[in-house]
Amino acid sequence: MLSRVFFNTSRILRAATSKVLSPAKNVVCLKPTAHNFSSTLVGNVTTYKPILCSNPLVKALAINITPVRTVTKYSYRKGKRKSVKAVLRRFYRLDWGGWIRTKCGRHKRLWRKSPPRKRRLRQHVFCNATQSYLLDKMVGSYWRKPKYYVDDPYEPYHTRDEFSITSVKPRPYFPPEKQN
Repeated sequence: MLSRVFFNTSRILRAATSKVLSPAKNVVCLKPTAHNFSSTLVGNVTTYKPILCSNPLVKALAINITPVRTVTKYSYRKGKRKSVKAVLRRFYRLDWGGWIRTKCGRHKRLWRKSPPRKRRLRQHVFCNATQSYLLDKMVGSYWRKPKYYVDDPYEPYHTRDEFSITSVKPRPYFPPEKQN
């Protein structure tokens, strides 16, 4: 797929550079060959960027592919939003609306990491409010509802007693002190 896109773009670039540009324009990448493009591997997608191009037309036609995880807003069968499976695999939603995730690289090259660093990598971290709002939009209403599991290790974290909106236990009442 990527090679087809690259070669289709190279055909467009070749046609554009032969019609629009003249050799006196001082453009390095007149023909989009392999040595005129720098390739970088991002995740499992290779991005191609032109090297030393001064023409805006050549720059506009260059390929820049970035991986995107989008939400299917309308499914074919029921017309409902679909959940992004990568979110369900990598994140966990707490009952009060917060999302937690594991740290990246927690299984890689453990032989060279110190014990305190390995302990920190085993811990979960919270997502901030913006990320939690985005993750809520990426999953369906089923995954936003509280789930009840037997022997849930996250059970103590499903309540936030320090905030009055999400607290379950009543706050203790301390009468004001009398001043003489």
